[in-house]
Amino acid sequence: MPPVLFFGLLFLLGIAVGSFLNVLILRYNPEEKLFSWKRLSGRSHCPHCRKTLTWVELIPIASFLIQRGKCKACRKRLTIQYPLVELASGLVFAGIPLFLNLFFSMQHEAFAAFLLSWWYYLLIALWILVFEILIVATVIDIRHFVIPNELNFGLLILGIGITAIIATHMEAISVFRLSFLKHLSLLFSPWENAIILHTVGALAGGLVFFLLSTLSRGRAMGFGDVKLAFGLGAIFGWPDIAMAIMLSFILGGLWGFGLIVSGKKTLRDKVPFAPFFVLGIIITFFFGFQLLSSYFHLFSI
Repeated sequence: MPPVLFFGLLFLLGIAVGSFLNVLILRYNPEEKLFSWKRLSGRSHCPHCRKTLTWVELIPIASFLIQRGKCKACRKRLTIQYPLVELASGLVFAGIPLFLNLFFSMQHEAFAAFLLSWWYYLLIALWILVFEILIVATVIDIRHFVIPNELNFGLLILGIGITAIIATHMEAISVFRLSFLKHLSLLFSPWENAIILHTVGALAGGLVFFLLSTLSRGRAMGFGDVKLAFGLGAIFGWPDIAMAIMLSFILGGLWGFGLIVSGKKTLRDKVPFAPFFVLGIIITFFFGFQLLSSYFHLFSI
């Protein structure tokens, strides 16, 4: 199968999954569990007039564009969340495998067999699940200022799975691919053991956010953010989680400062932190090595 067709099919599968993510997000009630069969099993309907939607109105992205972002029946405007979540999910399904193929392609001669190994495809699937969960966590935090425990627990389980796969297949994975910072990670870490790196990442991420939450009595950081940092630390390991946290603080600080200067928020107002944390994670995952290399080059280090 041609690569373009293969990744195109992955994208279509991703936007279909994104349609389900929208259902999960829009029907979520902070007072209930995230996965409720009774709440999720009903037919999709317009949030305004409650009309049951037909299959033509449920085509991911396309239906929203064709209907110009409005309900076909009552003509009231629909949230832009629908196509954005579907598009993000599609990019995850197509982009994560493509990126990981490029990331690991610098390996030694075992790479040909490495690509044909079942555990490599399982590793890709776990990373896709990580970013799908982050999509849901981000939007729910924006809407409700909360991160469901089910999502944080899922990230922790995925972190354990990713660590286990890497730790048991070190013969095919170079030490320079234990981190998305590649060989630059060795400047910040004395360890070359996947289990130690991911354990330290979980503890470091969780501890930083726990201290912020405790010292501010929950005003600067909610406990959901603490659990999110712990799970993502287990997934990304050290020092990647440190870079993601620093980026999230910088991005969140700039955004908050802009809102305060513009008069849209005050220091007492809540601002969801998950979007900035996830953005820091994305930058570290895709561009961490390039960003750190540019930083060192800028200061001639």
